[in-house]
Amino acid sequence: MMLNKTRLVLATAAASMCLAQGANAAQYSTTKVEALYGWDYESQAGAGFPIDNEEHAILTLANATGWTYGDSFFFVDVTNLDHGSEGEDDYGSVHAEWNLRGNIGKLSGRDLSIGPVSDFYVTGQLDIDRNSSVRKTTHMAGLSADLQIPGFQFFKLFAMYRNDESSAARGSSEQYTAAWNLPFTLGDANFSFEGFIDYITEEGDLEAQLLTQPQLVWHATEHLGIGMEYQHWENKFGLEDTDESFPQAMVRWTF
Repeated sequence: MMLNKTRLVLATAAASMCLAQGANAAQYSTTKVEALYGWDYESQAGAGFPIDNEEHAILTLANATGWTYGDSFFFVDVTNLDHGSEGEDDYGSVHAEWNLRGNIGKLSGRDLSIGPVSDFYVTGQLDIDRNSSVRKTTHMAGLSADLQIPGFQFFKLFAMYRNDESSAARGSSEQYTAAWNLPFTLGDANFSFEGFIDYITEEGDLEAQLLTQPQLVWHATEHLGIGMEYQHWENKFGLEDTDESFPQAMVRWTF
């Protein structure tokens, strides 16, 4: 039942976006490619079995597009690019997320802004995971809001139900997300402090998870960004007592 409701909301959001796209040219569209390298990933679960390489590279491709009646965000991470595919310690994987939002106020013709909240949205999201042992798609649906905070380019909040089809999850949970971008200057140099934080409640055999990846980026040119991402993940992959906290070097190209 939850899966059917989730798919219905996803279809509604997708239909809203398609109508908006057909009637209005995109107000903005940004695509970026990031290369990251980390050297202190949690390589073993709290229960003692191996789950990852301690050091590896990640390639990220992301796009954000906005229209009058909503927006979309997509990204895909490809991990362990610097490791061969034949070794026993190869934990390469692909993780992709696609989020669609339909602006409730714009679609209904009403001003729903209140206090710091400028817009409310209906939202749906698909998370796709593929590696040597896992092939799953997680369906999500819920509500989202944009906050107007001085200095921030954007600050977005999400509250969504999750339906995880993996055997370990076996059921539904909730996910709460905040995403932000705060640009600033030091002298003549342009910087930004940006990132997200996800909190996922318990689901089946999986523990509650907290994942955040704040980034400090120096925008050397209009297209080139150089910086550092700090990853903090409690109960990695939903595994109890499997925590990691470490920096990752980052290079970004924005189209």
